[in-house]
Amino acid sequence: MPSALFTAMRTAWESVKPRFQAYQLVVPGSPSFVCQPQVCTAYCCHAYSVSMSEADVARMQRFEALEPVQFLELDTDGTPVTLPLAQPYLLARKGGHCAQLNAELGCGAYEGRPNACRLYPHFVVFWDAEAGRARTTASRRTAAAFEATRNRAPYSVVPLLLGHSECPGFTGEPLAEADWWPLFEQTYRLQYLAD
Repeated sequence: MPSALFTAMRTAWESVKPRFQAYQLVVPGSPSFVCQPQVCTAYCCHAYSVSMSEADVARMQRFEALEPVQFLELDTDGTPVTLPLAQPYLLARKGGHCAQLNAELGCGAYEGRPNACRLYPHFVVFWDAEAGRARTTASRRTAAAFEATRNRAPYSVVPLLLGHSECPGFTGEPLAEADWWPLFEQTYRLQYLAD
């Protein structure tokens, strides 16, 4: 079944690829990800603000022993900036980059880092051929497709594990099937099930 599943993924990718040009399909045999901080342009750490959920804030407090005012963007009165979003907080920036980026270009809060950082450079998209569109939000259909895939069963909605094309870290040994499954499951859980 796995080879048929990966064939279905490659076929589905041909339909999805034009919509996700910044990504590449990651299947067994694709280069594995190995962080390359010295050659990384670190767009995620330099150009973007990272939104954080309540669970992300709690994790940062637990693993890094920091108070929210030490790692969140603050308003002029010293209280955390909140946005009207599901993930209302912003990870602090300093000097034009994430305040947690250390001198070695690594994360200074690796264990407590937000889910957005834990996900990068991977992403899961579901191709729904019947609807003719990609699904990127949690739903019964995406959950059913994940469970079917996890159980190595066919399903009409095909999950695709993607990697960010501009990330220079896809230089490792070819990804073994035994390593692909946990990567797929972890990425799905972070993206679709985390707070």
